Formats: sequence, C-alpha cells, structure tokens
Amino acid sequence: MLPAMHAGGPFTLSVRGKKAVEVKDVLLGEVWIASGQSNMTYALSGATGAAEEIPAANYPQMRFFTVPKKIALTPQENTLPAAWEVCTPDTAKIFSAVAYYFGRDLHKALNVPIGIILSSWPGSAGEEWTDLNSLRREPVLRPIVQRWEVEPAGVKAFAAEPAEISVEFDDFELLPAAGSAGTPTLFSNFDDGSSRTETGGVWTYNWSEVPNTSFQLVSPGRGGSGYAARVEGRLDGTSSSSFHASFKSDGSPQDLSTFLGIRFWVRGKGSVQFQTLQPTISDWDNYSAEAIRATPEWQEVTIWFKDLRQAGWGVVEPFTANALTGFLINITAPIEGEDRPPSGLYHGMIAPLEKYRIRGAIWYQGESNTGRAEQYRTLLPSMIQGWRKGFDEPDFPFLIVQLPNFGTSPELGNSIWAELRDAQLWTAKTVPNTGLAVTIDVGDPKNLHPPRKAEIGERLALWALGTTYGHKIVYSGPLYDSMKAGENEIRIRFRYTGDGLEAQGGTLKGFSVAGADKKFHWASAYIEGDEVVVSSKEVSAPTAVRYAWANNPDCNLYNKHGLPASPFRTDDWAGASAGKR
Repeated sequence: MLPAMHAGGPFTLSVRGKKAVEVKDVLLGEVWIASGQSNMTYALSGATGAAEEIPAANYPQMRFFTVPKKIALTPQENTLPAAWEVCTPDTAKIFSAVAYYFGRDLHKALNVPIGIILSSWPGSAGEEWTDLNSLRREPVLRPIVQRWEVEPAGVKAFAAEPAEISVEFDDFELLPAAGSAGTPTLFSNFDDGSSRTETGGVWTYNWSEVPNTSFQLVSPGRGGSGYAARVEGRLDGTSSSSFHASFKSDGSPQDLSTFLGIRFWVRGKGSVQFQTLQPTISDWDNYSAEAIRATPEWQEVTIWFKDLRQAGWGVVEPFTANALTGFLINITAPIEGEDRPPSGLYHGMIAPLEKYRIRGAIWYQGESNTGRAEQYRTLLPSMIQGWRKGFDEPDFPFLIVQLPNFGTSPELGNSIWAELRDAQLWTAKTVPNTGLAVTIDVGDPKNLHPPRKAEIGERLALWALGTTYGHKIVYSGPLYDSMKAGENEIRIRFRYTGDGLEAQGGTLKGFSVAGADKKFHWASAYIEGDEVVVSSKEVSAPTAVRYAWANNPDCNLYNKHGLPASPFRTDDWAGASAGKR
C-alpha cells in the first residue's frame, strides 16, 4: 500500500520490474462510498433542476465508479469489470443524483479531487448489505438468516449461479373495443424476417444490461412458417431481460383507445411480465400485468388493459390508452420465490471494496425495511459496525439519509415510516461518527422516488464538511436532546439549534402529547430560546411528546440556517412494527 500523500493530480503511476506499467490520469483525493436502494440509484437526469445542472457538470477532478450488480453467497475479492469515469454532463446525468450533489459540494468546498463509489440496488433491504456475522450475532436479526436457510435449494443455487432462459414470442394482435371492427389488428408477427411493428415502430433489445443473453429471430414461427422472436441466455438474480416495442420510430405516443387489450403467444423457459409505456410515467412504475411462467408448448396470453395496475411504489398516474409509447416485456429466470440472500449484496458489492481506502460512506435506504422498523434499530448499527470492521476503519464517517415524507397514515396513529425515521435518528445519536441528513421537507406524498435530490446531497455534504473536515459551520437541523415535564407542559431541548429555532410559515405545527394512557392529542407549541414548550388542553399531565410522527407529516420546525428538525418521540412505546422480525 502506498503511503498517504497530498491530494492532487492528475499524476502518472509507474510500476517497474521485469516490465514497466504506467497508469495515467491518476488523482489523489477524498473517496466516499454511496450505497442504498433506489433513491440512491436515482439518476441526476430525473432530479429537480437537472436541465440546469447537467450542462454545468464538468468537473475533471470528480470521478465516478459504479459497482456492477452482483449477488454472492460468500465475500468476493473483486467487483465485476468496471472503471472510473470523469464527471462530465454525459456521465453525471446517469449517475446517482444524491451522490453527485454530495461530491460536487465537497469538491467545491475542499478544492481537492473527489471520488464517489456508487454501490446500490433498487428495492434492496438493509440485511442484504449486512455481513452474516453481524446478522447471526444479534438475536433480533437471526430470524432473517433462518428464513433464508429454509429456502428451497433451487432458490439458493440461483443466488450463486445464473439460470437458463429461452423464451419465444409470436403473433402480437391488438384486440378491438366493443362496437368496433370485430377482428384483431396485427401488431407484429416477425414473418418478414424483421422486428418492425405494423404501427411503424420496432422491437429492440438492450444487451448491455444482460450481456449473457441474446435476441434473435428464429424460424419457424408459431404456425410452422415465418419467424418468432427469441430471447435466450443466462440470468442471475441481479437482472431481468427487457424486450421493448415502440409504436412509432420516433418514440412518440400512439392512441390505442379503440382497443381493449393485446394478445400474443409465448413458449419456452422463463417468466414473462407485460408492461405498457406512457409519457406520464418516468419512475419505472409502469402499468403491468401479473407475471406468467412460459411453458414448453405455445400458450396464448391475453392482456386486458383494464386489468393492468401500477405496483404502487411510484407516482400514481391514470392509465392513458390514448397516449402509449410502447410495450415492454420483462423476462426473468423461472425460479420459485423472489427472496435474495441476506448478506448477498454485502458479499458481492461491498466486500470487494474493503481493500480500497475510503474516507466514509453515505447511505440512503430504509424504504424496504419499514415493515420491520423496530428491528432496524439493531440492523443499521450492526451493518455499520460490520462495514467498519471489514474496511479495518473502526470509526469511518457514516452519514444517513433519513427517510422523507411519503404516503398516508392514521391521524395521531401508528406510522411505520415514522418508526423507521426514529431508528435512523437512534443510530445517528448512539453510533459514534455517524450523521443524519433530515429530509422530512423534500419528499412527495405520492412519489416514493421524490425528485428533490439536490437538498439531500447538500445536507449530507454539510454534515461531512462540519465534522469530518472540521469546517466551522452549522451542519444539521435541530435534533431532539432531552425533555423536562412540568405540571401541564413538556419542555423539549434540542442540539444543533445554530442561531436559534424558528417555525417556518408561522405557528409551530406537528407536535402531539400523551399522558399515562398513551393516547396522543394534538398540542400547541411555541419556541422559548433553544427549547420548544408543548401542551394540550386534553392532557392535564403530559408524559410524552411526538413531533412529525406520521408518514407524511405537516411540520415546520427549523433552525435559522434553514435546516429542518428531525421527527422524534420522547417515548419508547410499542409501535406498528413491534416484534416483527
């Protein structure tokens, strides 16, 4: 290992022995890992302000490395092939928005090279990123491992080795609506030896995402002549294979409101899911049918548009039969069960990085663990401990994005999202050298993937600059510190108040109190110095306070530096996720 050196570059690294090797354009600087699930993966191109930011994203001394997706049952020595990329508008627009803004702000403030290693996976759960020893050590976490241990052998094998697929498609027909001409309209049958559609579009296939698969037209087709389309190869748990049809060559929408659905034929080995594509959906939550499993013999598949549904994790949009840009068929391996192994992503996407020297990590994950939020209070600290041990850096900075506002929950009732945020706050307060970027004001109640990513990256950078790099700045919004109960009120004290607390937009909102009966009531609250005084006429002897305790709370406590207060509770009463393992 090379000794520590001053930041700078670009340099040329020369290695001389029996042969001489030169590596050019080498930078020395600060390297951070960015990890989590889809909101960390979320690309800059989809973020608010992208049109202005992307053309300006020319930072030769910022570099990106994206870890290829890999599930593994044992720790891997290396990642799959990948390379560092210079930050340009073209590379930045497809890179993580949160990680980009974080790195950009560090680069501007420190004036040194910044490297970001993106290791993320949409939809992943925290236990997938946690080493097995940590999961087995904690009684609360052992059920995660035990569930995997009883999975069928085929599922376990699929986690380690790709499975074979070979699926053929033919005779796509649009089904007319009642009252229109009764015969189906041909959409595509490949019989002319091309992948053109009858509407002027074309079927396409992207090999770059699934290099071990192929698309070809094969003869004969379903009727014993002509051609069928075949997708074949090997798929592992990291990927699905997508076969995409456009209606027009320029990708513009087509009016299909005179049709009720589509019919096609399929055979082979693999699972198939049909989706429609429309301009109003940009977050991948397309209208979809249930997945079906192909059989060795040709089977007819009928998709009625009225039966298509969004999965629900994206923005809910109406189905636009009068403006569809195409169809998409997802092909996955024919494996029963969809669970990925605990520690699988740690083994495949974190362990290979552990010989690399890093400054710290930023983490945006938790949505997939909200149903077990209480367990997350143990899981996240255990994961951090495992990473620090693996990197042989016992206290490297670990900065957490607290989940933003999203969805709905009963008024003054339980909220699993609030419980998950509380677990993240608990981790930031109890695990040394961790931090918390509060995002309760930048979410979208209807969108699991809110586009306001700039504020998140900027708040992570503030925490890093104020702690890791020692800048004399206010780097956090108010965090609950302690409470003092009076005769009919409770005083709440905070850390990170900066130049003082303030209620943005007027009177403080979002506070509730409860007495010994554990029944919460809305409370009035006001600021007095670095404290908030909370009371309610319905609670004569308050014992507990909660703030912003809902999936999508109405709350407005900030410090005067414009940084929001974290949601919190003063009680430890059992919530909706209690006991779920």
